[in-house]
Amino acid sequence: MHLRKFRPVDPPPAEAVVKKPAVKPAASTKPKQLTISVLGRVLKVSCPVGEEQRLQAAIDELEQRVASTKFKPGVHMNEDVLLMIALNLCNELVEVKKKAE
Repeated sequence: MHLRKFRPVDPPPAEAVVKKPAVKPAASTKPKQLTISVLGRVLKVSCPVGEEQRLQAAIDELEQRVASTKFKPGVHMNEDVLLMIALNLCNELVEVKKKAE
């Protein structure tokens, strides 16, 4: 199973910026920067061209998991919600890997 990763976009510090010759990469290979909102936080993520629907599906899945986890006993803060979702996702990944062996 191959998982593609969407990464947060952090601008480099001003001193780390190196000027390069003005050569533009092909438009089809440059990742798109999309703005998403999760639990009230706005994030910019880099998304490979053509993967926008996959990212939207991942966002929809996360929103569904947040909605079903948010009101469980013992889960009060956003960090708790995300930690429980991450733990459940890791458990699902372990199960998938076990079945693939």
